[in-house]
Amino acid sequence: FKIENVYDNSNYITERLFLDVWTNGSISPEDAVSHASEFIIDLFSSLTKNNVIQGINELEKKDIKSPLDPHTNIAIEELQLSVRAYNCLKRAQINTIGDLLEYSPEKLQELKNFGRKSADEVFTTLKTKLGIVLK
Repeated sequence: FKIENVYDNSNYITERLFLDVWTNGSISPEDAVSHASEFIIDLFSSLTKNNVIQGINELEKKDIKSPLDPHTNIAIEELQLSVRAYNCLKRAQINTIGDLLEYSPEKLQELKNFGRKSADEVFTTLKTKLGIVLK
């Protein structure tokens, strides 16, 4: 390709693009450029103002999980729980406070080897260290 500046009577400088298109003969160079142009136009048409606004509106309608609590990304290790409570949580793939907040007190006690004493420990630790109460 080659780009040349084109000067006209206005104060604007425009550019002219020269493409050297070769094909294997299955399609003419004109058709190749035409198809490529249509493809690029279709590709970028999704970025037009209306489509972007529509996409934003669709995202707003979806139920996007955003952390409501700033503590959601804290690892459960930070709670300094007993080995039993910690191991039960880890076995249940509860790795962060955010994971823990997805459980109700009843559902938490359904975890294997996670009894009332472990549950009380987690509840009190969450409340005293972070001010969080499970619902």
